[in-house]
Amino acid sequence: MEYTDNSILIDAKEVFDKLNNQNLIIIDCDVSDLYQRAHIKNAITLPVHHYIKQSGFENNPIENPHIMSKNEFRSLINSLKINSKSEIVAYDNSGNLYSSRFWWCLNYFGIKNVKILNGGWKEWLHNQYPIESGFNYAFSKTQEIKPSDSDIDINENNKLICKIEDLKNLIDDPKSIILDTRNLDEYTGANSRGNKRIGHVPGAINIEWLEFIDNNNNNKFRSQKEIENILQKNNITPDKKITTY
Repeated sequence: MEYTDNSILIDAKEVFDKLNNQNLIIIDCDVSDLYQRAHIKNAITLPVHHYIKQSGFENNPIENPHIMSKNEFRSLINSLKINSKSEIVAYDNSGNLYSSRFWWCLNYFGIKNVKILNGGWKEWLHNQYPIESGFNYAFSKTQEIKPSDSDIDINENNKLICKIEDLKNLIDDPKSIILDTRNLDEYTGANSRGNKRIGHVPGAINIEWLEFIDNNNNNKFRSQKEIENILQKNNITPDKKITTY
């Protein structure tokens, strides 16, 4: 499936063909219980919460909502033994939700050599590619790389972050679109999801993120044409600045 930017997604066949590539690092972004039950051959699991949030998130998510700090992220990259030669592939069994989050986090910290397995676990199983079970925290082909040896340069790209004050200024901006990607009940306030306040940002448009996923095609992303149609129906055009939450 072709997109204007083909650098974000990778097909299962291409990952399968690279399984013996010593620079390939496959990250299972689901919870560890699912990973232990079964995962793509050679894949490793995340040693932190799959939202890649700051310390304290798991115990108190409301008070610790932000992405992890630069130092925390550097420790994560070291533990995964990622270096500048690594070819990183992220996947999940949750409609590409967590793998997309992981992809965004790496890009936020300046790491570009990462792709999302289109369709994730479902697409891999559909093609009957090799799987295994149990834990595999250290990728065997890169065991000679010590955590302190990573040559990755971590730099935060704050252009990918919108702060509260910035968002307030966008509410009445005709050149901006605020996109609420939660489900309709969260958007309307029918479901608080544990938040202190309900509803949505004034003027925000609601398109649930699942609209962009094709459940009838192993949870692959919809085609570019289908995605463009969804956006156009909601008057979201390339000339607008889009801020999501």
